This record gives sequence, C-alpha cells and structure tokens, in this order.
Amino acid sequence: MKPRIVCRVVVTTLCCWMVLCACVPALETTLTDETGFEGAVSVLSVERQDAFDVALARVPYRDIYGAAQTGIARVVVHRQQLQEQAPLPIFCHVHYEMGIDGARRWAEQGWAVFTAVYNEEAPIAVSVGDGNNLARAIIQWARRCAFTDSTRLHLDGGSQGGYMVLAMSADMFPVTSATSDAPVVNWAYNFNYFEANRPLLEDYEQPFDAPLPVMAAVLPLADMSYVHFTDDVSDDAWYYVSPVSKVSYITNPTMILFGTGDMLVPMEQMSRKHVPDCAFDTFPAGYQRDFDAVTLNDRARVPFEELLPEEQVFTHVEPLQENSYVITLDMRLGKEEHPEKRPEPIERKWSQEHQWNLYYLDEGCALPFSDHFTYAWNTRPDSYVAHYRDATPAPDILTAPKLERLLERYDDALTGLPALNNGAEVNRRNFDDVERRDVIAGLLEYASLSEAHAARLRELYQAGTRKPFGAPLSGEMLQERLDTLTRPEATP
Repeated sequence: MKPRIVCRVVVTTLCCWMVLCACVPALETTLTDETGFEGAVSVLSVERQDAFDVALARVPYRDIYGAAQTGIARVVVHRQQLQEQAPLPIFCHVHYEMGIDGARRWAEQGWAVFTAVYNEEAPIAVSVGDGNNLARAIIQWARRCAFTDSTRLHLDGGSQGGYMVLAMSADMFPVTSATSDAPVVNWAYNFNYFEANRPLLEDYEQPFDAPLPVMAAVLPLADMSYVHFTDDVSDDAWYYVSPVSKVSYITNPTMILFGTGDMLVPMEQMSRKHVPDCAFDTFPAGYQRDFDAVTLNDRARVPFEELLPEEQVFTHVEPLQENSYVITLDMRLGKEEHPEKRPEPIERKWSQEHQWNLYYLDEGCALPFSDHFTYAWNTRPDSYVAHYRDATPAPDILTAPKLERLLERYDDALTGLPALNNGAEVNRRNFDDVERRDVIAGLLEYASLSEAHAARLRELYQAGTRKPFGAPLSGEMLQERLDTLTRPEATP
C-alpha cells in the first residue's frame, strides 16, 4: 500500500472515531447498571439532547409498609462539564418532577441534576407516604454514581417538595445545602387547616367553582394521606411526619422561601412575627386559619421559626417587586393573559454566616383564589446555590443529634416514627445494605474533608451511647465495615 493511501486510511479511521465519540453520550460510559444487591439501580436509557446527556433509571426502594417497589429517576448533565470536571456535585430536586428545561439550567451551572419521573408505571405518591421513601432512594443512588461528588449535595423543592427537602435534610448525610420553597413544616396544622375549611367546599362539584378554588383542588391530598395515616389530625402521627419534630437533625445550610399570601401552606405555621393582620372580608363566612386554634396537637403548636437557634437565623422580608401583579383565578386557569410587564429576576438575599436563611415575600393578605402566592414574583437563589456548590461543608454539619439519627438508621432503630392505620410504625428505610452502606459512606466522606472533620466525628461518636462500630472509632474501622457490605458491581 502506498504511503498516501495509508495516510488516507488513518485519517478516515480517526475522523470516524471522532464522529462516533461525539455521538456517544458521555454518560453512557460512566452510568452503568448496578448488580449484586437488593436495591440495585438499572439504567433504562441514555441519550444526547443538545449539549446535555439525559438518562432514565429504574430505582428500587422499600415502601412505607416495607414492601419492595420501584420508581423512575432522571439525571441530566452538561456533557462538556462531565468530561472536564467530573466528579460533579449533586443537585436533587425532590418529590415533584423537575422538567428537562429546569434541569438543564442547573446542569449548565455544573451540577448533576437528579429528579423523580412519574408515569403510569411509576405514578407519584403522596409525599408523607411512599414519596418520602422514593426520594431517599434516589438520593442514595445519586451518591453512589461514579461521576458524582457525594460530599457536595444540594436538595431543592417546593410545596410538598419543600417539605421533602427538610425531611431528607433530617435523615441524609452529608448535605451541603438546601432550598425549600413554601414547605409544609407542620402537617398537624396544615391538614386541620384543610379539614376546618372542608365544609365550605363540599357542595361544589367542580373545585374551581368553590369559593376557595385552589384549596378545593388540592384537598384530595389530605384524603390520599388518610389512606395510610389516621384522619385524626390531633394524633401524634402528624407531628412525627412534620419537620417541626425533626429540626435538631437538620444541620445543613437551608434557605426557606415563604409568601405571606399563601393559601395552601399558610405562613402561620412558620412564624408569628411576620404574619400580616388580615380581616379576610372577601372570604366565605367560617373561613379558619388561626394557628393556635387550628393546631389540635399540643406538641405541634409551635411555629417552625421559634424552634431555630436565634443566632443561626438570617431573615429578609422582600417588598413587592416592580411590575408585580395579583394572579387572578382566570390567569391561573389560562383564561386570562398575564400582563406584558412582569417583575425582573432578582437574587434572594441571604447570609453566609447563618445556617437558616428565611426569605419572606411581603404580599400582604391572601385572597380566596391564591395558591402559594397571591402576587407574581421573580426571585432566584442562584448566588446561594453557587456558593455551596463550591464550598466545603463545615465541620459543624455533624452534631450529636445528627450522628445519633444516622446511627439509628444504620441499626434499623429509627425513633419518632408515626403509626400507620394498620398499627405498625411507618418504614423509613431503604433496603438494609443500601441504608448501612449510605450511612458509613457518608461518615467516611465527611471525615475525608479535613482533620477537623475527622476529629469531630471521633469525638461525637465517643461521647454518644450508640456504638455499632465498637470503640474507639477510626476511619480504618469504618472502611473495613463498608468493605463487608455488598458492593454495587457495575456491568457496562
């Protein structure tokens, strides 16, 4: 063969190889099926979408009764960043499904974005039920992926998803940061708020014909929950499913957004100081939302804000934005156009020096047709999220109560669990080896951040009473215990 022909063959082969590499999703070489243990995740598909790779996976988990179930999760990454900057920090949008466009926005900022996906095969479950268990299974899988940095985990969600952010912050570790919008922090209050106003809505066949239309539309959420838990909203079960009972386990930096005009998750459960004085003249007679009167459970009768250490709280109240407007019911239903002039995006104000950043939207009183917001807003947590994307978690994200909670997870001895209607305690653990591996891996990852982190872990463990790893604790001991568990085996 002549030299020129040889060169052409080499160049042609190289060009074909480069084209092939450009067409193969980067995730395809790094995201593989897990095998060899209960809870192993299987990849359903990997595809390119412009500059992004998008994968779907089947995620096994144990439901609230302890039975095996499966859900579906999606991960979105920016291909170039995966190739150049792996491992990537994890952005988990919990409970509600984040669309592709939303995931792309965060993936473009350097995150591997995980979310649940719902369809006929895997429908959405109520957040206090199986939704809670699926969320933890997806987070655990995200932390096991070879292309992720499990020391950098951000949790994000709104409404029921905002509740889930706080629930997962309480039980998972390490969590770097969280953004929780309009979260249910007190189900004992929120569900009795629904029940106290249910009589005002029962005579309407169509929810949007009711005098409180958006509330009427979401009222079935309560009924879905009563399938599993008691409909006695004074019962301790509603306290134990609530973040108000888990505050001591939430140690990561957390930003909470609340609007004063929220009709679905009233701000009364969050604060006494920042609730507007409202007459509710335009509401039907008998409308109720007073926190103390509506909260029938004695343990739960405390606003979330009052449970937080004052020195760790930064509060900002945002006035109405320029060009903000009341969102009418017809706008919500797509029957009326929104104004052309709308609020410009603004960054939420926050403090790096505080664990809790409370960002309150001052929109005055709710209106009968409000949902989570009465007015149109355009606020973003981008600077907060970007800061914690690159920050090293502080040693004090591990506390004595947090370590105790993690060790309870390891030992299958979780406390503060609500009872189900069948009399059993709710299951809040995944498959045993998955849970134990996640706890140990999290502690090892925390200890790897610095000697200060490792020393804090040893000291807190030594001072505690639960010692599943013997004493004294060492990284070598944890690694040996991790090595005895069933390890995920990857098959290309």
